[in-house]
Amino acid sequence: MDRRLVLVSLAAAVASPVFAQQSNQSAGTQSNTAARSGLLGPDEMQHIQQTLQLGTVALETSRIALQKARNENLKQFAQFETDEQTTLAQILHTMMDPTAPAATGATTQSPSIQTGSSTSSTPTTAASSATRAPDSVLDTKGREMIQKLQQASDAEFDKAYLAGQIEGHRDLLQVQERYLSSNPQNINHVNVVKLARGQIKEHIALLTNIQTIVR
Repeated sequence: MDRRLVLVSLAAAVASPVFAQQSNQSAGTQSNTAARSGLLGPDEMQHIQQTLQLGTVALETSRIALQKARNENLKQFAQFETDEQTTLAQILHTMMDPTAPAATGATTQSPSIQTGSSTSSTPTTAASSATRAPDSVLDTKGREMIQKLQQASDAEFDKAYLAGQIEGHRDLLQVQERYLSSNPQNINHVNVVKLARGQIKEHIALLTNIQTIVR
């Protein structure tokens, strides 16, 4: 499955309610404002916060992997993960704040990976800025994982990154499953979560295959 198509689908799932909210906002009534803010309940907000927290760890560690990973399959995965977590963060921020720029699935790609410089996808959006400030989102475990990979030797890095990604993706999958089992009523949010869950499962399978190569 083309990952870009899935990301565009995620964006499209959010776009319709966002546009409707913006149209309602133009009417200028308090009731419309209240309706817009009421779209996300406590379960949705908790899901977004937990997904952003875990996703930011995956994003920041993958940015490190673009520079340090030695296995080419792992480096390719890190690029996929960087692109997808950046776009997913845009989508989730748009869901929380309908006035934020909507995600389109497009990213600004650098021409090549260069050691010692940040060359991952860097969309110039508020959501991207948020994901580049992990201390505001990460817990202690997440910060420690990033620090561990920053300090890992070249010989140790691939195994450490791979193990961290597998654990992190399993945690992300649990967050999606927990939300879907809570009898959610927000259909648009449910659709986004289902798409995200499918991607996470695909990544776990891909990481498991790479694990048989990286020894």
